[in-house]
Amino acid sequence: MREALARDLEFGIAPINEARIAEVDDAFVLGMDRGAVLAHEREALYRALAVVDRGALMDAIEIEIAKRLSGAAEIDVVNGFARPIAAHTAQRLFGVRGDDDRKYMDVARAIFAHTFLNLSNPPDEAIRQRALRASVFMRRWLTEEVERRMAAGELGSDMMGALIRQGMLDADGIVRTLGGMLVGAVDTTASAVGKIIAVIGGDQALLAQVAADSDNREKMRGWCWEALRRWPHNPVVLRQALCTTTLNGVTINQGDQLWLWTQAAMQDASAFPDPKRLRPDRAYDNYLHFGGGLHLCAGRSINAFQIPMLVTALVRRGIASVGKVAWAGPFPDHLTVRLET
Repeated sequence: MREALARDLEFGIAPINEARIAEVDDAFVLGMDRGAVLAHEREALYRALAVVDRGALMDAIEIEIAKRLSGAAEIDVVNGFARPIAAHTAQRLFGVRGDDDRKYMDVARAIFAHTFLNLSNPPDEAIRQRALRASVFMRRWLTEEVERRMAAGELGSDMMGALIRQGMLDADGIVRTLGGMLVGAVDTTASAVGKIIAVIGGDQALLAQVAADSDNREKMRGWCWEALRRWPHNPVVLRQALCTTTLNGVTINQGDQLWLWTQAAMQDASAFPDPKRLRPDRAYDNYLHFGGGLHLCAGRSINAFQIPMLVTALVRRGIASVGKVAWAGPFPDHLTVRLET
């Protein structure tokens, strides 16, 4: 698995993602193979992300968590908790709010569904058309805000402001970069939190273990990643052979697709001893939740604190029972949790 992801000159991502990304966002690093454009745009992205005040993001998350849990007897962990909080974090991080919260979340989900999940050949046309309609809104929101800030000289302290200030990308490049990140920012978090709570809350013995560590930030992150190892938010990543080669003694022909099952890889006892047991002390570098090799998830540093914060808050509040996940296509859409009173 890791070897395939590391050999990016032989196994590319552009044949998988580039065309669908181009339809909705022109271009983004997760649709590019190794080259000068990828190197330049990725550097701009990470430099901008590095200067964002993460403490302020965490403070805002804490405030919203407290408001949503205050006095609640039960809560929809997806649409009443993780998804709107993740949307508000994305708005603060990227610097664009959209028309309203519901449309913002639905636009991100529609584009995500086509860009990264519409993998049939040919792609599902209804999913594609919904994404194309949604992309008009996303591009308008971003373009208008970038143009407004450039004209006013009010750049802001978020990623948009950082990208304008650094001058590495033109306005279109800034819009494409922020659009690519926005698409994955909301439902990645919502899906992960929903699945983690379903795993933890469905096992009272496990829930007690997790609750005992709820004041330990590092262990809580470990519990989250372990629960996702059992039920990943994204169990597979795809690559395509750019040339004829071999992998683990098997001939891979140019043009062949590789379906790399990260969920199976994270049950490998050579990387995760005693894989059926959830342990919060495993090395973070072994997990494949946010990709690997050249194309790691650009928002993984935000995921590293936001997902555990949301899960920790629910565990501390007290989970009395967990319902069943209701789905919207491939996305967890509702998960009712009854809270202790």
